Amino acid sequence: MSTRYEFSQKEIQEFCDLYGVTIDLTVEQRSTLNDGDRSPLLLEQITSLANQICSDDRSAKEFIEEKSTEFNPISLTLFVLNEALWKIMTRRPEHSEKMLPMTTIPWFYYERSAEDKSNPLGARRHDNPKHPLTIKIDEDMFSIDGVGGDFCGLLEGRFVDKQNQGRSIIIPGSTGIRKIVPNYESQKIRINIKKGSAETILYPSPNKKLDYNFSEHPKIFYDHGMGITADGKDVYLQVGNRKNNHLLGEVMIFIGKDFDTMGESTDILLFHVWLSLLSKGLFL
Repeated sequence: MSTRYEFSQKEIQEFCDLYGVTIDLTVEQRSTLNDGDRSPLLLEQITSLANQICSDDRSAKEFIEEKSTEFNPISLTLFVLNEALWKIMTRRPEHSEKMLPMTTIPWFYYERSAEDKSNPLGARRHDNPKHPLTIKIDEDMFSIDGVGGDFCGLLEGRFVDKQNQGRSIIIPGSTGIRKIVPNYESQKIRINIKKGSAETILYPSPNKKLDYNFSEHPKIFYDHGMGITADGKDVYLQVGNRKNNHLLGEVMIFIGKDFDTMGESTDILLFHVWLSLLSKGLFL
């Protein structure tokens, strides 16, 4: 398997010079790069770079934790699949066959003014640079903290429409849009995953069962991201000051970063090295 993103010869060489590492390119990769084209890298090559930068588990943990803040903004989307939530999805006027996210970082919410042909569901994104996503690894738990959106059910659009810096407008007796839309509230989020309980995959393909409209675009996770799947009994979600509870059903978490607006940079390859270590962080 290889990266979805294709690197230039300049990006690879500058990365190796900056971090004092080497990479054994295949004959095909060398030929492609020498012709001035871009080439994906094999996962074994990314793993080799990770092992050269972090020689043991301790340095890998430190690297994961430190870079989680430095790489921000990083996006996260958490889905929970269970019978009760699928029943709620049947109330949706569209995409009832797809599951909405339970939690996202950053916050995505409905706003009528955001509706257009390219965004028919009116999803608006709100990044919060003051509260970056952070990751901590201890003996038993893999923890993710940040500020994002918490799914609070489905409501009529007139009760969910966000204005005035995210405050909900609720006017008794008012008219307005009555279609059913998802309600996401901005909250502090903490996700704890029992170490050794989850499966990870780099560069996950979009899942047809999932609705990414109120989430980071699945292409970001596909190009520069990873997926985590686990049983809900091994994943704990704390929202705001509420009790830290384990989830029910199948849990799918996606983590990634949007580099589409960034030109050539060693940060992109470093992020892929970080993803490689992160995918193993649940087992360190």
